[in-house]
Amino acid sequence: MNRPVRPPPASSRLRPFAGFVRMTPNDLVSGLVAPVVIIATSLSYSALIFSGPLADYLPIGIGSGLIGAGLGAIVFAALSGLPFAVAAPDSKAIAVLASMAGLIANNLFRQGHADQAGPTALAAVVLGSAIVGVTSFLFGVLKLGRWIRFLPYPVIGGFMAASGWFLTSGAIRILAHEPLSLKLLSDVAAGRHVAQLACGVLFAAALAKAQRSRNPLAFPAFLVLGTMVLPLGLFLAGVPAGEARAAGWLLDLPASSSVSLPASWLATAIGQVEWREILRYSGDYVALITVVVATLLLSIMALEVESQAEVDLDYELKVNGAANMVAAVSGGAATTLSVSRTLFGFKTGARSRGGGALAGLLCLFPLALGPGPLGFVPVPILAGLLLQLGVSMLDEWLIRGWRAMQRADYVQLVAIFLTIAWFDFVAGVGVGVVAACITFAVNTSRIRLVKHGMDRSNFASRVDRPNYHAEALRRQGAGIQIMWLHGFIFFGSAHNLLMHIKEALRREEAACRSLILDFRQVLGIDYSAVMTLHKLRHFAEREGFDLVFADLPQNVARSLSKGGLIAAEGDAICHVFPNLDAALEWCEDRLLANSAAIEEGRRSTQEWLKAELGSDALFEQLKSYFAVLELQPGDFVFRQGESGESLFLLSSGRVTILFTAPDGQDVRLRSMVGHTMLGEMGLYRDMPRGASVLVDEPTVVYRFSQEAIARMEREEPALAHAFHRFVVRTLASRLDFANREVAGLQR
Repeated sequence: MNRPVRPPPASSRLRPFAGFVRMTPNDLVSGLVAPVVIIATSLSYSALIFSGPLADYLPIGIGSGLIGAGLGAIVFAALSGLPFAVAAPDSKAIAVLASMAGLIANNLFRQGHADQAGPTALAAVVLGSAIVGVTSFLFGVLKLGRWIRFLPYPVIGGFMAASGWFLTSGAIRILAHEPLSLKLLSDVAAGRHVAQLACGVLFAAALAKAQRSRNPLAFPAFLVLGTMVLPLGLFLAGVPAGEARAAGWLLDLPASSSVSLPASWLATAIGQVEWREILRYSGDYVALITVVVATLLLSIMALEVESQAEVDLDYELKVNGAANMVAAVSGGAATTLSVSRTLFGFKTGARSRGGGALAGLLCLFPLALGPGPLGFVPVPILAGLLLQLGVSMLDEWLIRGWRAMQRADYVQLVAIFLTIAWFDFVAGVGVGVVAACITFAVNTSRIRLVKHGMDRSNFASRVDRPNYHAEALRRQGAGIQIMWLHGFIFFGSAHNLLMHIKEALRREEAACRSLILDFRQVLGIDYSAVMTLHKLRHFAEREGFDLVFADLPQNVARSLSKGGLIAAEGDAICHVFPNLDAALEWCEDRLLANSAAIEEGRRSTQEWLKAELGSDALFEQLKSYFAVLELQPGDFVFRQGESGESLFLLSSGRVTILFTAPDGQDVRLRSMVGHTMLGEMGLYRDMPRGASVLVDEPTVVYRFSQEAIARMEREEPALAHAFHRFVVRTLASRLDFANREVAGLQR
């Protein structure tokens, strides 16, 4: 079992080459095997970019590919948070660059500037490395890594599938020396290019089978074997090397050419670069950045799962930027972290930086050999490698994607793929952006804005009212509807909110008197949503209920005010409160003011207690056991921490329960209005007061001391029994309401 890998501490990142000298035999195996695949794919990518009208510049392209591969691998090995990381040119990025270089070359040839095609194409490739490097580094510095993870999957898939198509069509172009077209099909039907195409397809199939092998050495071994067997077969068949190159079996490199350093060659040919053509297709760089960053993201996600490492994506973005900037300065092509080469090293036991550094150095080695040995590299092998990569990507995203993805996502993927294949990557970027916006809007509109919905019968303000008021509010609770909103309100979700409110109010048997919308968890609102809320206001006017906004965030309040939905004081329909509790208390008062319960509230304390105790006689007996206290605003009935030796009945007035937090701040827990009970918890539990009770207005309370209650139990057992039942009923009523409130919030 592979052990989890911890990324090196920040201090080791400051010593880039730390760990090179601790290379183990496993690191050596990784460093020797990985460059076999990297060199082969780099040659394939160079042949893809510098083919057709750019074929004469293939030696320069090979130098650019190998330098990008070698320097990228060394930089990643030195700096990456994964010490066994191996970098290499990426097929998706090469597909974008090949498309861009081909369009530039074709335009210059049509304009009669064939001598400018090579320098301009190479400049476009090197500039792509520089742009990817600077952009990746800035993404890392600005810590945008976590936002990159929000790239829509269908957009990534569309780019990957299109890259697979360009690799596949490019492989066919390399084998047949002409692009995929109806003419090529007629040539094949006439018997031309059949041998080369068949050899490339067979080799691609064999490579695919080798890649599925459980032995990680099968794929590189088959590459080496195929590279050796085909030239040997041509030699045994008596086919001269020159004739084999002319027939498209071997790389056609001029004997007098050299694998020049692309930076020095480009410096001498800089005057031939047609910058207007590069600017014309500069939109492809957006696609290049997208595929490189997306590839890095997917690679890191795969490596995190496989190695159980914790990878800092922002840091890896900076490493990716550094690698590409170094490659650009040296004239190299774009590079990034290679998941397959890195996983190969990890599975073989590589754990130090030496393996990746050795792989990078070996990738640079062919530059010293010149064109001689490279001229014996079989073209069908290189094209077959591209064909295997391209077909596997098409299979992964277009075939298996049909089974794995939702239909809407798959349709977006195919639309982006067809747009890129028919037009170019720039058009694909545009379609991807539009598709991502539409997808976001549709999916977000499906999110339910109403997090909870309740009415006053099972959710109350923090005001304890007399039982008869509470009962009236419970009976008529449907008249106050409360909805908690969350998320961002925009045109789609606002319409769904309006429909939800209308449907919810129509389901209620009782008419709505007040609708409270709590905005505390709303992130923002756009102008079209404000206009939709105007429709809600008109609906409130027609139906005759108040529209109450609570806890409006500052940005939302500003938008509603500018949109004319909430106006100055005196609005008869829309009311704004700083929090839900204040809004709910106002609505409760309005509901009670229009009901018969207000008349009940005018009855005396004497009538209240007679009803609770069950008889007039018991109330007369009760008078001898309590003391009447008249308190003024600012007085305390009791304070937090005092002994809980008394129970109080609130005869009239209003008090507030305050909790003093450890930091000294007072927090309002509840308010209580007339004909209710205070301090019973401290008395019955024989514990200090858990909170203070502050008087808000002139108040009268009846105080029952612990001694008085004990005396009542001895002298008047029937009265004590009725009194305790009264206390239990009050507590049970509060608990019942609390249970209903919790149940409502859990719906």
